[in-house]
Amino acid sequence: MQVKKISSSNFLQDTHTRLLNLARTFRESICEECGWSEATFYRKAKGKNTFSNAEKDKILAVLEILLKSAAEQNEKHRTR
Repeated sequence: MQVKKISSSNFLQDTHTRLLNLARTFRESICEECGWSEATFYRKAKGKNTFSNAEKDKILAVLEILLKSAAEQNEKHRTR
């Protein structure tokens, strides 16, 4: 799972683009980690499905990694 770095001189555009990419990266990472197709991801996301403990652990792990990466990017932009 790789988070792509944005190289824009516009802070607002950079932040907005990173947020848009976060959802796509989350979906792609979950599909890869769980062996799901994109259609399966959306079906499971919209339905009342049950998830195995392994799937729940993978979903939480991917979320934590992406949020940590986003927080690290925020710290780089923070002025002191």
